[in-house]
Amino acid sequence: MNKFKSTLVKLSAGIAIAFSGLVAVNTVGTNSHVQAATTAVTINYVPGYGIAVWSNYQGGHTTGQYLKHGNSYKVIATATDAQGNTWYDLGLNQWIMAKYTIDSAKVATASTQAISSSEQAAKNWIANRESGGSYTARNGQYVGKYQLSASYLHGDYSPANQERVADNYVKSRYGSWVNAKNFWLSHGWY
Repeated sequence: MNKFKSTLVKLSAGIAIAFSGLVAVNTVGTNSHVQAATTAVTINYVPGYGIAVWSNYQGGHTTGQYLKHGNSYKVIATATDAQGNTWYDLGLNQWIMAKYTIDSAKVATASTQAISSSEQAAKNWIANRESGGSYTARNGQYVGKYQLSASYLHGDYSPANQERVADNYVKSRYGSWVNAKNFWLSHGWY
């Protein structure tokens, strides 16, 4: 009978410890949440440099690993920390800040809106002349693929925002990309 009581006490203690550990692990701050995700992102940082990988999105530490600009990774979950920053989980306790990435699918959608072939050719020509087609190009206050004033982009240098702002700028100032190219040819800028 003593052996049975001893086993029962040990089993009860083990269950209590496991349950309290489960509660502690599942306790998340009220200002944070994690959602499952299945998307791919591309690192959008300074070419030649990388962004830090963190062990956790809430109070974690850097792992010593850095992901280089232009490389793509699959995201398995997203999370928002207590400060409102969005993080991406790459698996195996590897977290990166979303602000240093771009969603290639959104960029492709934004840049392939239905425009005529002459408009697309003029847009591509301007991008090539202004930045060699690079979203990360900089020249003083001018940023990105279309060398837009940083003030136009309001701190959002993502490719999707650059495409949107460039289209709006050209439409409001010139009416079309073809007209913007013609202005560039006669003035050396647009």
